[in-house]
Amino acid sequence: MKNIRFYKAEKYNTDKYEKVEDMIYKTIDEKSYGECLALKGCSDAQLVSKLLKSEDWAQGSGKFLEDYMILTYDGKRYYRKIENIGTDDDIVWEDQYDPEEQNIIYVTSIVFEPEPELEENEPSDAYVSQYPLEDILDKFFVYCEDMYEKENENDKNHSYVEFASEKIEEIRDLLSIIGKHVYNKLEGEYVYLKIE
Repeated sequence: MKNIRFYKAEKYNTDKYEKVEDMIYKTIDEKSYGECLALKGCSDAQLVSKLLKSEDWAQGSGKFLEDYMILTYDGKRYYRKIENIGTDDDIVWEDQYDPEEQNIIYVTSIVFEPEPELEENEPSDAYVSQYPLEDILDKFFVYCEDMYEKENENDKNHSYVEFASEKIEEIRDLLSIIGKHVYNKLEGEYVYLKIE
């Protein structure tokens, strides 16, 4: 990803979005609940430490949950992938959505030039490649809200994506990639996210 810039989507001019800061908008999360499992990394380090010590984790059941250990704490559900328990990849995940509430989320969008030579999608592709996008999501504790299918289909030189979080601080942190070069680099046996 190079030449990363803010993208002001047309939808940001509607009454569903309120500009709260430069390049950051607030809206109501209107995704339908229950269609899929939507998780994000828990960013509260003290809470994560407390949750990892709990002995109340139980294996989930059903199509979406059988690969996870689940813990309900203070009325909220937390998840851990069974295959990652006891490894460096043992992450505590939390539900993005609470079906009882309409969640306020903060969003921002970027446009960038993908780099196929770094195993990213071709600029003319109508999709955004999984990497380094997934590593950006993990690093900044955000998720993709809109993959801008129309824009990605019509623009043969750039890719577009919208990021979201319930915490404005996470969107502020994410915006540090504006104007930077973001890519994955193999160093030894591991691939690292680079932001330069």
